Amino acid sequence: MQSFIHLHLPVTLDTSQHDITREFFLPLLSHAVRYDRGVGYFSSGWLRINAVGMAVFAEHGGSARWITSPILSREDWQAMLNGSEARQNDILRRTLERNITQLQHDIEAQTLSALAWMVADNILDFRLAVPVNDLTGEFHTKFGIFTDKDGNSVSFEGSYNDSVQGISNYESLKIFRSWEAYQMSIVEHDRERFERLWCNQDPNVQVYDLPDAARHHILQLRTQERPYALPKQSMERASIDISLSQPHIPVDVQLREYQEAALQAWFQQACQGILEMATGTGKTITALSASARLFEREQQLAIIITCPYQHLVDQWYNEARRFGLEPLLAYQTKRNWIQKYNQWVSEYNHGDRSHFTIITTHTTFTDTDFQRITQRLDRSALLIADEVHHLGAEQSRTRLPANIPYRLGLSATPDRWFDDTGTALLRKYFAETAFAFSLAQAIGVVLTPYRYYPHLVELTADEVSQYQNLTEKIGKLIHSDNADAQEALEMLLIKRARLLNNAENKLFYLNTLLSQLGPLHHTLFYCAPEQIDAVCQMLGWDHGMLIHRFTAEEPNDERRQLLTDFDKGQLQGLVAMKCLDEGIDVPSTRIAFILASSSNPREFIQRRGRILRAFPGKTEAIIYDLIAIPPQTRYRSASFHAERSIIKHEIHRFREFANSARNKHQALDVIWHIARRYDIDMNEV
Repeated sequence: MQSFIHLHLPVTLDTSQHDITREFFLPLLSHAVRYDRGVGYFSSGWLRINAVGMAVFAEHGGSARWITSPILSREDWQAMLNGSEARQNDILRRTLERNITQLQHDIEAQTLSALAWMVADNILDFRLAVPVNDLTGEFHTKFGIFTDKDGNSVSFEGSYNDSVQGISNYESLKIFRSWEAYQMSIVEHDRERFERLWCNQDPNVQVYDLPDAARHHILQLRTQERPYALPKQSMERASIDISLSQPHIPVDVQLREYQEAALQAWFQQACQGILEMATGTGKTITALSASARLFEREQQLAIIITCPYQHLVDQWYNEARRFGLEPLLAYQTKRNWIQKYNQWVSEYNHGDRSHFTIITTHTTFTDTDFQRITQRLDRSALLIADEVHHLGAEQSRTRLPANIPYRLGLSATPDRWFDDTGTALLRKYFAETAFAFSLAQAIGVVLTPYRYYPHLVELTADEVSQYQNLTEKIGKLIHSDNADAQEALEMLLIKRARLLNNAENKLFYLNTLLSQLGPLHHTLFYCAPEQIDAVCQMLGWDHGMLIHRFTAEEPNDERRQLLTDFDKGQLQGLVAMKCLDEGIDVPSTRIAFILASSSNPREFIQRRGRILRAFPGKTEAIIYDLIAIPPQTRYRSASFHAERSIIKHEIHRFREFANSARNKHQALDVIWHIARRYDIDMNEV
């Protein structure tokens, strides 16, 4: 695809000397990946005339945004609206797609159907603009910006409208190029002007999405004859209305007995509380079902869903649409959501909306602007907090809005690790656990049974020396109240924990296990960041496995493809650590090797839950746990108590994994002697 800079574009165009469509629009559409247009009058006939360019534009993955006047033909309005509705309505979308075979042909022959399809597929997006304040006329500006794959832009401004009539008028355009130094600022000005309009940030213009426009009754339909023939359409001439779908439980969702029990418990607790449900037991479906039932009771509901990560926002969005919701996504750039959220709250408070849903990240949820808008809600509202334990952090727990009466927290492990204050404040705001469904209860119901094989790994002589040196320094600081000493102590403890996680002999044990087990598939390898390269090299070079690292460094698109390849068996293994702990599903996992562990219950419980998710053909999972143990020291020595504390944390994790395993007693036997060595009663851990 050629760049704009290779096109021969004049400085000005007028219809007395040039064919504007052939010499300007078609070449730019054929090279562009984005087209932003502000125009006083749009008609679908323009698409028909520019069919060749639009077909190439779509083939290159182009996306266009049009801001235009609400003075439209009834047919064009209905086509746009059908396309907008089809983004959320799969049946309507399939109906539209059946009308499209070859895009260029159908733009020319079935213009309205093609228009609707391109709107549905996000090739075209329309917003309608109405002047406000002292401006009583029409939205009459005419400018646009084309952008190519290299980021070069061409902006233009002139009298030309996007209509068939515009072709037969005397029209003119002035053209500006971003790669010309003296024109760069003009192009940037046009780009900024369009973004202000699109995001409804121009004080003299009110901009509406298509459904919003219908609700605000701003549509003005053209009644004069068109200057060309349209394909036959069975369009009713009745007034246009939008009936918003309402929150409901989809017919294909059959709640399990424990999910129904969770809903009942939450309603009995005045629609407040925490669902403490194991990873993989359907917390998302349960929460959305709660919102649907609450809307059915209240007949009005503002739903705010907040998640710790952006990929979880996307997952919630896909599920929410099944429940009749049309969520606004609020993260990243504020201009993408702040105006609409503010508008929706106003409409809801005034009774113009019966419901709305916004899905955001915890970071955006606690943002001042988001909080300011949320605090304006004065009718029924529900807050759903996914992985609710995150909101107990010091910077988040003061931002929990008091004006939201209905509250639902979700987490397999809602209590915060070593943060009693944060845990107490969370439980005060959301209320206590309304319903709990543990991993042990879920195994055999919705999770896969598993076997657990712990392996104790000894430190090398050099690691023993480092460990003892660190322990000696820790012993000197552990009873100090000095702030600097406490900070130094924390760093030493982290360094010692990292030493255990990166124990060299773990690689030796892993190599031995792999040699004994033979060919593997659908296998996860959890390891410390410092060992990922060594593990990848061992798996790929020494054992010939098809593997790939899975870390926060890979782009989201690549990570999605890696998960797909893993599920299909095209990758035998993924080597990862933190990024698979929360929110990323790998249900096809059969085997997991844990080389680096966490004593935080939330982390290792969630990690295990992800391994146990059900998958077709999966009857059981196997977990190999490699844990480095401190060197044995003299009983009751200075470092004995510190080492005993480490062992107690690890034994707690061992018991948590072993108690629900099919081979429970075999697993417990492995660590029984180490517990006796440190005088630890395993029944008290």
